[in-house]
Amino acid sequence: MEQRRQQTYEERFLKAYERWEKPLVRVLIACFVLIVAAQAVLMWPAGRQLLSGVDRLEGHKTNGATLATATKDTRAQLTIRSVDSGAGLPKAWVKVNGIPVSAFTEEAVTVSVREKDVVTVDTSGLPGVFRFEIDHDDPQISYPVPGTLVEAGDGQEAKVGPVHFSK
Repeated sequence: MEQRRQQTYEERFLKAYERWEKPLVRVLIACFVLIVAAQAVLMWPAGRQLLSGVDRLEGHKTNGATLATATKDTRAQLTIRSVDSGAGLPKAWVKVNGIPVSAFTEEAVTVSVREKDVVTVDTSGLPGVFRFEIDHDDPQISYPVPGTLVEAGDGQEAKVGPVHFSK
């Protein structure tokens, strides 16, 4: 009787892999061809309409409502409230793009902002650290979100922004 030598793991793996090698290569080539074909079809408007559901919805109202888009001249109101001091901080200033616009004579200050405005709270005239809460009820402002806390003190300004409007 003839005795066979035990096959090593590598020999068994290669034997099994030989059966799967050609089908796997064919599947990979088919996937690559499909991706290239889909990208080519997306180059034409008719192809985009066929393959992309999003393009069909472009410019249409959603549930009967249109979204407001912010323009360069669109303004919104931000309210900045002192968290630590209820009486107000007359030596603390709110600046928009580096220009002082309002002092904290009361607990809260409301400022008008546009897209990409940088709002800062300057407490360099006061000793200590102060916290401020940003608030607004304008749905077109996407940043800062209502309830954002910023901290200023020790000669530093608290930076809020740049302000972003939803598109």
